[in-house]
Amino acid sequence: MLDNRQPISTFILPSMSSCPMATDNYNNLLIYHHQTLILFNLPKFEIIFSISNTPFIESPISDICFHSILNCFLLSSSNTIYSLSSNRQIEIIHKFSNIIWSITQTSKYIFICYLFGFSIEQWEFNSNSGTLLNTWLKDNLIESLDIGINCIRAINQYLGMTIKENNFSWRIDIFDILTMNKIRRGRTIQQENSFRNWIGILYPIDNYRWLFADGDQGLFLIDQTDQQDYKQHNIKKIACNMCLIHDINSKTYSSIIIQSYEALNLYNLQSFEV
Repeated sequence: MLDNRQPISTFILPSMSSCPMATDNYNNLLIYHHQTLILFNLPKFEIIFSISNTPFIESPISDICFHSILNCFLLSSSNTIYSLSSNRQIEIIHKFSNIIWSITQTSKYIFICYLFGFSIEQWEFNSNSGTLLNTWLKDNLIESLDIGINCIRAINQYLGMTIKENNFSWRIDIFDILTMNKIRRGRTIQQENSFRNWIGILYPIDNYRWLFADGDQGLFLIDQTDQQDYKQHNIKKIACNMCLIHDINSKTYSSIIIQSYEALNLYNLQSFEV
């Protein structure tokens, strides 16, 4: 339904294919595009700063999340998580044993997904150190015919995963963040039977509703409120990534940023029920 609406602001950024990005939940957006970190102030995409070809980070950034307790962005690159603060300072938070695929944060925990779902770890960090709390192997999380896990995102006590099935379609399963017991098994989101599209990015609205971006397959709202009748709504024809923005006063969602292959677009959500 967003294809019929004009964005309230746009920033042209060519040659994107699911570039990692995250917001501080309110008016700042950080994106990694062609070896450059760009921090925007919203809603007009005003550039606060841009950091190019950082020698401190040797490998491409695989994922970004905002840590509300440490009040900084976390960047995963190879086997390392870095922090990026508002003063542009980049520091190593921790080095890990494997290549990091996806990261997410909720409450006081950080969850790390390795190597397309080889394992998932739960960590607790403070300003000085990190503590490993739990490890779950891939075989205990997904089904025997599944290929792997692409993206993890957490909200409250729930962890969502985009799971690539053996027919190359996607499924979104929901887990308890403390036990990693599966709470809900998603339904297959049909895709073309090919290796062409591996974009599968998740974003939680609440415990039961999740946004799913899949490149040229589109942006979907996955509604698991009714466990007897899961619903899937098409929102936009092309979407490589997305973030929701809160209103500072009401704390409700006020807008959505959608990443296409050529631009960042911000849409007003005040007339929609989310």
